[in-house]
Amino acid sequence: MPSAEQKLETDKLKASRFDFDLVAGSYDRWYASRRGAMYDRLEKKVITDFLPAEVEGKRLLEVGCGTGHWSRFFSEYGFEVTGLDVSELMINAALQKGIPNVSFHMADGHLLKFEDSTFDLTAAITTLEFVFDPEAVLREMIRCTRKPGMILIGTLNRLSKVNQQRQDRAESPYAAARLFSPIELKQLLKPYGRVEITVGGFVPAQSWLIPFAPCFDYIARMFGNQKGAFIATMLKL
Repeated sequence: MPSAEQKLETDKLKASRFDFDLVAGSYDRWYASRRGAMYDRLEKKVITDFLPAEVEGKRLLEVGCGTGHWSRFFSEYGFEVTGLDVSELMINAALQKGIPNVSFHMADGHLLKFEDSTFDLTAAITTLEFVFDPEAVLREMIRCTRKPGMILIGTLNRLSKVNQQRQDRAESPYAAARLFSPIELKQLLKPYGRVEITVGGFVPAQSWLIPFAPCFDYIARMFGNQKGAFIATMLKL
């Protein structure tokens, strides 16, 4: 019979397509890089566009919080945040940051241990790509969210050239991911409510053009380009 520790490890691997314990110590380095910081800036822009103006006292559940990078963003925006991740080392890294108004817990998004309608808003940023059953995770997120309410999803875009290149690297976490296109993500969400989608993250490949990325991003979004690196989606329940 497997020990409790072995069972936890097995359950963790079943819950995620990639073992993020392997990259917990280096995960945040991407955001510290010049290119990573720009992607982060553009992704937060499109996510912010979906957030309500008044959030004081509102509770937000973040499924797949990783090292707490987005948890800090949601906390600074004004939410009381509960962050969950299946990776113990990711949660440990998040806890070490001492982010105010955030509690972190090791948990599997396929089976959330919260009462129905516990949170005002539930978010999953670059999470659905890495779970084995996105529909099951989505149903759990919806169950835990008050109605009327909001589900906020951010995913890596399958149509993006940069994401296709990431998936070609066998050693990369992205190689294990199941990416969505904008239309695939909309089809997943639309049975549950009204869906709004924005595609962003248009960062030029040439390093010298990175400072101009916000202009490229604005123009691409204005013309409805669907091949940016990041898909931001709001589901209104």
